[in-house]
Amino acid sequence: MHTETRSPIVTTWQGRIQGLRENALDIFRGIPYARPPVGSLRFRNPQPLSPWEGIRNAVVSGPASFQMNLNNTHTVMEQVKRIDPGVPGVPAWPAYVGKTYHHENISEDCLYLDVWVPENAGRKKMPVYVYYHGGANAVSSGSFHLEDGANLARQENIIVVRPNYRLGALGWVHFGLISDAFPEAINLGLKDQFAALQWVHENIAAFGGDPDNVTIGGESCGATAVSHLLTYAPARKFFRRAIIQSLSPFNVWCTQNQAQAVRVAEKYLSLLDISSPEALADIDPERFLAVQNVLTRFFHPDKNIAWRPLGGVVDGEWIPEHPAEYLSSHAAADTVNELMIGFAKDEWQFFRGHTETLRHGSVQDVLDVLTPIYGSDGAQQLYEGYKELYPEHREPGHILSDIMSFEFFKFSSLKIARHFTRLGVPTWLFQFSYDLPGWNGELRAVHTGDMPFLWRNYDPERLSQWPAFDGIDIDELKHSAGAMGNYYAAFIRHGGEDLWPKFDEENQAILRFGKEVIPQKRLLEQEEKLFSAVGIDSVRQLEERLSQHLEQAFKE
Repeated sequence: MHTETRSPIVTTWQGRIQGLRENALDIFRGIPYARPPVGSLRFRNPQPLSPWEGIRNAVVSGPASFQMNLNNTHTVMEQVKRIDPGVPGVPAWPAYVGKTYHHENISEDCLYLDVWVPENAGRKKMPVYVYYHGGANAVSSGSFHLEDGANLARQENIIVVRPNYRLGALGWVHFGLISDAFPEAINLGLKDQFAALQWVHENIAAFGGDPDNVTIGGESCGATAVSHLLTYAPARKFFRRAIIQSLSPFNVWCTQNQAQAVRVAEKYLSLLDISSPEALADIDPERFLAVQNVLTRFFHPDKNIAWRPLGGVVDGEWIPEHPAEYLSSHAAADTVNELMIGFAKDEWQFFRGHTETLRHGSVQDVLDVLTPIYGSDGAQQLYEGYKELYPEHREPGHILSDIMSFEFFKFSSLKIARHFTRLGVPTWLFQFSYDLPGWNGELRAVHTGDMPFLWRNYDPERLSQWPAFDGIDIDELKHSAGAMGNYYAAFIRHGGEDLWPKFDEENQAILRFGKEVIPQKRLLEQEEKLFSAVGIDSVRQLEERLSQHLEQAFKE
């Protein structure tokens, strides 16, 4: 690593900051974009910063939002043992996640962002990429080292901005719906995300960035963040393009209705054994993590439901309606100038690949998962249709993973793409299809698998922390990452001038992003038709069925 002696200084609206020049980049870490949400500001909206005097050091990233890590796991799990009523679920992600996403420095004081600036930024207005990290609204940060923005910024002459935001109960449990003690505690995580975007708009020109050429992007819960910002009209003046990767409307971090959000908030009070919501102001944050652990495992892993205890809530203001429904049915043409949507071939392997049903389940086990949503005939029809479509997928659990990957992720992405195409908004789709060799190849082209490719962070040290990459051919990885990375960066710089064919009704082109990176016409057309044949033609229809099954599950 080459660090130069001259330290860059930038003047923001709040004051001057001094970063670090490193490997042809000016890097500014730990820039605050709001006051620390601690003490009396817990469960309050992000508050504007006061200006500071002198030069603020910006060479160390700020703390990640308070979350589970290797240091507190033991104490949190001891609390889980005391409060767990005997929930039947399993962790909703692979066992390696705790180690891979470990953040040593965590705090409620977390509203910071990192900025990577190419050294020639001062000579021209540079494109800007504001990226919201994934992690199910439970873990990770803008400074997550495996998604470090340096290589993308340096290689593609793009300014990269990665903000933190409040996670878990501190940002995504809506106590304001059940108590006047915390009236602002509704969609606080989203409010943080908006505040960070507003900071970029106001300050990025000082770094050499073009505030009129901002792309927002995110993966997993970060994609949900982007969908919220697309739905929230006041945010639209702050960006031109959007990248949505692995969007799901139905997973634990996804957007819920108010009745569901009230139920979640009340369960926190019950499991914390407090009668007065005012006591939340002083609760040790590790106790929130214990409740979070219980609620994310609240149902059996085979329950096919829209259970979203870590998601935003439709409040009529910050989230006017379910974003996937809005974006797939009646969003206007001025929502965004250009749109890129991506998903992984085997999304569901990340969330249920470790369960008995996906590993060793019978045909009947699979039908039992599908029947509550599609009926017995529909479940059989869907299973047989996928079996015929993918005859090489011989195990019933593999077929179920295919179906659930489409149900929870790809279906809504296709419907959003179709709607924006009809509006005349240029839209490009890609599917991460690179079957990864680690974990005996069981994860395949898994959720989060595209991260090392797109951030160009595939040095051996960092890849070793992604177990799915064990044994990968580095030359093949670099070839694929180079081809896809060129497309990805071109979209951020200037839109779709140099991309693969747009998605449209005639060709329905989707880029297959695997060992080879090639567009394919009508890649998912047959899967979409199979869902249509069992009565699922819109995001709303799927939402209704999964939510109805959730209500039934609570009665069981």
